[in-house]
This record gives sequence, structure tokens and C-alpha cells, in this order.
Amino acid sequence: MNDFPTAPEDFDIAWVERVFAQPAGSLAALEYRPVGTGQVCDSFRFICDWRAGDAPASFIAKCPSADATSRAGAAMFHLYDMEIGWYRDCAPTAGVACPRPYYAAIADDEQHFALLIEDLAPLRQGDQIAGGSATQVAAALDAVAALHAWRPAGGDWASLRWAHRSAGSMVIRNAMPAAYPQFRERFAGLLDAQVLDLGQALVDRIDAYLDHEAPSECLRHGDLRLDNILFDRSGRTARLLDWQTVAMGRAANDVAYLIGTSFSDPAERRARERGLVEAYLARRAALGGAPDSEAFWRDYRRNAFAGMIMAINAANYVERTERGDRMFAAMAERPARMALDLDSLALL
Repeated sequence: MNDFPTAPEDFDIAWVERVFAQPAGSLAALEYRPVGTGQVCDSFRFICDWRAGDAPASFIAKCPSADATSRAGAAMFHLYDMEIGWYRDCAPTAGVACPRPYYAAIADDEQHFALLIEDLAPLRQGDQIAGGSATQVAAALDAVAALHAWRPAGGDWASLRWAHRSAGSMVIRNAMPAAYPQFRERFAGLLDAQVLDLGQALVDRIDAYLDHEAPSECLRHGDLRLDNILFDRSGRTARLLDWQTVAMGRAANDVAYLIGTSFSDPAERRARERGLVEAYLARRAALGGAPDSEAFWRDYRRNAFAGMIMAINAANYVERTERGDRMFAAMAERPARMALDLDSLALL
């Protein structure tokens, strides 16, 4: 039996009072409504009517998905465990632009958890399907540069057990060849033949892609796309959400994933990407160190497939929805165009 609620209707006033260290009877009422478009878990905004005290007037609660398929997929890939680990062990002190955590706990089965985080309204979620602006992408890259530059106290990565649990490479190697024919059939009406043929070429070279993967160098977000970022109206302020894929990895994976999935117009992405990468590297340098520019650009080109790989694999492990299919199609199509422009297959 968990000592925390895992569904919004189970949030008890007395439990919320304890989370925020408020006296019994200080919370007069608690209301909630769904927020976000998450595929793996369910999120809710709670409105608090405090009689007194200094607790927040609202907070966001992330709960296990109501869909059994999504919960099982999350447990298989340790997604809930990684997000809880980030908010519990790193977010309070890492200096990365993300919501402040109030409570983070997970059960041994990795299908039940409770996560309460700061409500950052009026910042608004990006729109993966519509695409974003160069200003938004630059702001998100600035935020993720701080993540890539961060190191744990004493440099002890081993202390972050959850950061080494990503099953990404193993699942990609084992699952993609079998998953791709289903993906191709499912998305044939949303993606053109050139994109689908590139997907097959990637699957045919997947061992080469993984066998020449460079060693991990930092924590990477792993799902750095517009739906997982909050922006202000100007697009110049970004806060990173959905830390369910945070793990040790390559910085270029996040950078290529974001740029590759964000621009609805390939011509704009082609015109902007070099400048965006250089600005990211300048930010890394200001934070105390940056990769070699040319080596990073090669790594960036190779990781152009990151968004496409995520779309092919994730589409099979979460609840299917109409919006989800349009989102996965955008996540596959845009990086495919980038990979073609950058001749990324030549690096495999």
C-alpha cells in the first residue's frame, strides 16, 4: 500500500497540508482539472483555498496514466523512476530551468508514483504539431545547456542510480526492426514515401548507428520537444518539463532532437540551425566548458535521427490517440528532412 495518492480524486486535504508543512485545517478546499497533452502520464492543476499560511495557491500533480498500456510501457523503460529521480535528487539544486518540486515518491513496481511540482502559469506549453519559432528554440537550447553543463557534487555520476537505467539502446536495437513495418503501415497516410524509405534505411543500419555511438558525457533530457517545454508570450523564457527520459547520454542528442522536431518549415530550419548550434555552444562555454565545435557538429548530424527513432518506438508503447498520431508523424517527418539535408546516413 502506497502512502501517497496516485489519482487526482484520491488527493486528501490532510495529505496536501502535510506536503506543504501547513497546520491541520488550514486548507479549506481543493479542486483540480486536467492539464497538458502527456502520452505517458496524466497531469492535473490543483487549486488550493488556504485559510492561512504561505503555501502555493496552485500546484501541478503528475499521476500514473489511467491507460494500462502506457503504465506498463513506463515501467518497462523506467520512465517514472527517471523523472522522480530527477526531481528528487537534482532539480532542487541543479540550477536548470524547470518547475520546483514539492513532493516526489515512487513505488517499487515503478507503475505508481506521486509528483507535485510548481505551477508555472501563465507560461504556456509549446505545440509540437504546429511547430515553434526560432526564438523559442533558442530559449530552450539555452535552458538545456545548463543541464548539459551540470555535474553532481564531486562528479559522482554513479550516485544517480536512475540516470543509468535508460533501456534506450537495447530497445532500439531489439525492437525497431520488428516495430518499423507496423509504423510504416500506420503512418502511410501521414508521411510520404521519401520519409518512410529513410526510416527503412535507418532500420537497416541500426546496428551501425548504435555500435558507433559515442560514450555518455552528461545528463541529457532525452525528449526535448515543444510539447515538453513551457514558454512565455515572447518565447524568450523556457522551462523544461517531462523528465521521464533523463539519463546519461550525449548533449548533441538533445540539440538535434529539439531543432529537428521544432520547425514546421524545413527551409527555416536549414537557415537557422548552424546559428542555433553555435549559440548553444557559446552558452556551454560561458557555463564552464564546451565541446569542440566541429566534433559537436558531426555528432549533431549523426543525431538527426533522434526524433524519428523516438517516434517509431514510442508510438507502439503508449495509448493511441488522433493527436498522438499527428504528433508522432511530425516527430518523424521533420527530423527525416533534417537527416536528408545533412546526409546523416553517410555517418552510419
